[in-house]
Amino acid sequence: TLTRLLTSAAHLHTHGHTINWPIPHNQPINLPTYPFQHQRYWPALAAIRPVDAVSIGLGAAGHPLLGAAVELAGTDTHLFTSLLSLHSHPWLADHAVAGTVLLPGTGFLELALQAGHHVGCDTIEELTLEAPLVLPEKGGVRVQLRLGEADDSGRRELNLHSRAQDAGDDKPWTLHATGTLAPAQQSPGPDFDLAAWPPSGAEAITVADAYDRLAALGVEYGPAFQGLRAAWRRGNEVFADVALPEEHSAEAKDYGIHPALLDAAIQPLGLGVLLTEPGEGMTRRPFAWSGVTLHAQAAVAGRVRIALAGEEAVSVTVADPAGRPVASVDVLTLRQVGTQQVAETRSDSLFRVEWVPVAVSRTGAPAGRWALIGGGSGHGNVDVYEDLGSLAAAAHPVPELVFARFPETADTAMASDAVRRVTHRALDLVQAWLADERFAASRLVILAGQGLTGGPVWGLVRSAQAENPSRLVLVDTDGSRDGETDWELLAAAAAGDEPQLRLDGGEFSAPRLARVPRPEGAGPRFAAEGTVLVTGASGGLARLLARHLVAERGVRSLLLASRSGAAADGMPELVAELTGLGAAVEVAACDVADREALAELLAAVPAERPLTAVVHTAAVLDDGVVEALTPERVDRVLRPKVDGALNLHALTRHLDLSAFVLFSSLSGTLGGAGLANYSAANAFLDALARYRYERGLPAVSLAWGLWEQRSGMAGRLSDVDLARMSRVGAAPMSADEGLALFDTATALDEAVVVPARLNLAELRAQAAAGVMAPLFRGVVRTSAVRRTASAAGGRTEEGASGIASRLAGLARADQERMLLDLVREQVTAVLGHATSEEVRANRAFKDLGFDSLTSVELRNRLRSATGLRLTPTLVFDHPNPAALAQRLLDELVPQDQGNGLPLTAELERLETAFLESSALEDDARDKIAARLQALLWKLDDTRSGAKANDAEGVASDGELDFDPVSDDEMFDLIDKELGQL
Repeated sequence: TLTRLLTSAAHLHTHGHTINWPIPHNQPINLPTYPFQHQRYWPALAAIRPVDAVSIGLGAAGHPLLGAAVELAGTDTHLFTSLLSLHSHPWLADHAVAGTVLLPGTGFLELALQAGHHVGCDTIEELTLEAPLVLPEKGGVRVQLRLGEADDSGRRELNLHSRAQDAGDDKPWTLHATGTLAPAQQSPGPDFDLAAWPPSGAEAITVADAYDRLAALGVEYGPAFQGLRAAWRRGNEVFADVALPEEHSAEAKDYGIHPALLDAAIQPLGLGVLLTEPGEGMTRRPFAWSGVTLHAQAAVAGRVRIALAGEEAVSVTVADPAGRPVASVDVLTLRQVGTQQVAETRSDSLFRVEWVPVAVSRTGAPAGRWALIGGGSGHGNVDVYEDLGSLAAAAHPVPELVFARFPETADTAMASDAVRRVTHRALDLVQAWLADERFAASRLVILAGQGLTGGPVWGLVRSAQAENPSRLVLVDTDGSRDGETDWELLAAAAAGDEPQLRLDGGEFSAPRLARVPRPEGAGPRFAAEGTVLVTGASGGLARLLARHLVAERGVRSLLLASRSGAAADGMPELVAELTGLGAAVEVAACDVADREALAELLAAVPAERPLTAVVHTAAVLDDGVVEALTPERVDRVLRPKVDGALNLHALTRHLDLSAFVLFSSLSGTLGGAGLANYSAANAFLDALARYRYERGLPAVSLAWGLWEQRSGMAGRLSDVDLARMSRVGAAPMSADEGLALFDTATALDEAVVVPARLNLAELRAQAAAGVMAPLFRGVVRTSAVRRTASAAGGRTEEGASGIASRLAGLARADQERMLLDLVREQVTAVLGHATSEEVRANRAFKDLGFDSLTSVELRNRLRSATGLRLTPTLVFDHPNPAALAQRLLDELVPQDQGNGLPLTAELERLETAFLESSALEDDARDKIAARLQALLWKLDDTRSGAKANDAEGVASDGELDFDPVSDDEMFDLIDKELGQL
């Protein structure tokens, strides 16, 4: 439809693609009469700014793939560094294997040639490629090429390593290549002559479909690498014409031999000439280069001779179009690599949750009495109350810690009703806790297991924690019986900085994400001969998966179930596509949360194609802050995931399934603002997967991170939503990356896997600021946050006292300006604007685009910056940034205290000096007392003068008859009268 066309075009435009906009429309649109403001609403990718290596004390490498060169002091070792990315070197995106962009083998060779030329070693005796270098779709890869000291013959050892641009310093470098370089030997030149062209006796080879054939083998060449023009064969020799595409020929002058040109030279080897075609699912890639010499540089086209030199080895010679030598390779050894193996190198984005021990000391337990609500037995300092209301009415003061138990129910037959009942109770308790200002300084400690009913409680509370930091704590006490509860130890743990804990046998542990080692030898668990059921089939991810299962995993029978069935948009086209790929596809309109309907659907699966796998993707989203949720909104989100998964579990547990895959979400593991009901539903899926796994049934719950796919539920996400998720630590993954992770995750022997691409740069910034979620401490190394030293030598405190000290000494107008700047900066960050100039002081928050979720995030940011207890409705209670800044100022510096703040701060400094000088001798103490008394008399004189002036009246101009004492004069008086203590 036209609407679909225009929507797609707009989507491309907002993501930076150029659109030919004269698209037909029924009615022309008038342009505005005012000048355009040339600023994109959607932020463009930040450009990678080149850095002058010389200006930072390094040598310039003078090559597009090498940034800097340095000779290590006191040695003859040379180090070359670079940052490679698809943003800085976009032509590299045209070299992919199995959907994974790799630095070509010829790229490694070019790096080695240029580094060797820098130190006078122009011959590569040996270069062995140890591991592929994957170039991510976003971000870059840091490269270090090291040349060791020269031996007596002038040879140098080479090592080439890489590490992701956003990897922490604790992450290892990957070794990609090793080799030996040597000074060039004087020789008569290469032993070949390609002046006569085409060579006599050679038979032409068809190359018109070369790139289609290579793509079928998993080697995907884009325009920059499609340089093969013609080819011939003569016995054990192959000849070829190659050339760089015209748009890339200008770059050739900067290279010894452009990697795309040399790659084109060896591409005939992938067409089954000289060497047999690789096995199914395999591709032949360069493995080792021997005896490589560059005779001329900057070639844009060439003639190539490839000759057989062994079972998996060839020699390669390249000449320019006139037949003059350009490069020679004595031996190029190749090896076959599985395309799936290459795909699995693309990312380290598979995680699991591990529980690591944390130390808890009883001395950390807060003083006073604590409370337990909802039944159970207290002990010692713990008082028991029926509910939160009875606690609020009876307790004075309110306890610092309030505990609430949620007993676990493990019966799957009754789990659906039990999940709703327990989740509703948790929602009611959390909402009442957050709504009662009497509990604002206390913590609610939820004691719940992580089974079928406790899991959703954990999911819901995790999101409530994200919205309300430091207000709630989760403790899994499933391993400790009620009668053995150590309340003092629990209280000490709950008062710490871990929001989620597990207690087992008196020992505490906390959840951490940890990378999952990739499986060896195992394949995805999908049999070609059986039927695979995919639920939620009308969703975008389900459709991607259906195509993947058929095209890549060889599934030949699909049952696609969704509530809309064949009537879903695009479903007929999907069925036609899958059928064309050789699959039998049935589409059913079935609500899997309806057990009878699902049972009927499963009974209709043909016996010759029995059900062998289930992938449950069905989901509903109804986001909102936890205070705004209702039981009905919770049930709406629980239904497809909880009821649907339980029905699938009950109706298939007797079948011999090879896979039972549940599509969960990172929100169930991490929590997410506005996603309490969704987090609860996904946490249930994780719990069900663990339940099945522990009983020997196939199961894996995939707690997906953020996909780039903007359809279905993901299509509802705004740019502000995506920016918020990025700040949480999630980065969007492409469809290819996500599907590769699906294959790997379903081959693991794990009940719950987290396939998620993380924004490590954002997480490291959070770690440095001390605000990173503890779950990520296993992925990003943390260190103690250093306190900023006080220039005045006084105390530096957190929160309100910290910002109050910065406000001290400022005039009221300056204080207002400072807090307005703070509010505007935080609003800018929340909304993802480029600068705070876009946030005008008097522009209404609703006009700026605030909703309940962004309001909560702003509240949390301001609470962290000021230390004030602020309500989630902060934005709705104050119309604009100026009004909000005034509210903060009134709480931090009440009006009646404003004029006295500078003097008060100075007196606090003096008081600190007195306390630090407790060992003063009596004589010194008497002198100080006398000076203080004199100062007090002068202060009284000032007050007396003011009273007399009031009695006599004021001057006609409305000013007092005497000059008031200024702050500076008072400070001078203090210094003169008291001197230096």
